[in-house]
Amino acid sequence: MQEINWNNFKAKFNGKEQKSFEWLCYLLFCNEFNINIGIPRYKNQAGIETEPVEFEGKIIGFQAKFYETKISENKKDIKDSIKKSKEQNLTKSKILFYINQEFSESSKKGQKEPKYKTDIEGYATTIGVEIEWRSRSFFESSFVCEKNVN
Repeated sequence: MQEINWNNFKAKFNGKEQKSFEWLCYLLFCNEFNINIGIPRYKNQAGIETEPVEFEGKIIGFQAKFYETKISENKKDIKDSIKKSKEQNLTKSKILFYINQEFSESSKKGQKEPKYKTDIEGYATTIGVEIEWRSRSFFESSFVCEKNVN
């Protein structure tokens, strides 16, 4: 079992962190949805990394975001990805967002979810897209660390 160290990741892929992170997420996405022959994509594909796939009656795409700044500072970027993706893939019902960080807990008493996260999810809901997050804890899960070790 190997824990992902994001500082080592940055050092190893110096200058290519985003592209390398996209490739890692692509491999994990393919594995999760049992796709062993690859997924078509276009250069500079709008909103998602590849063409969406159909799985259990849902049309699913994914986006990989390697941020060195706080997720909250990238709310607009994430919303723009959702908007572009929906415009290009009108039937898509779900986007998986792979992010190398965890969300901050809300500073409001009695509230766990941060406002920026609920704002993003609310926006997605209004245009008919479900969001599923694959944040830092996902990369520490047995799915990533044990089942995909090779």
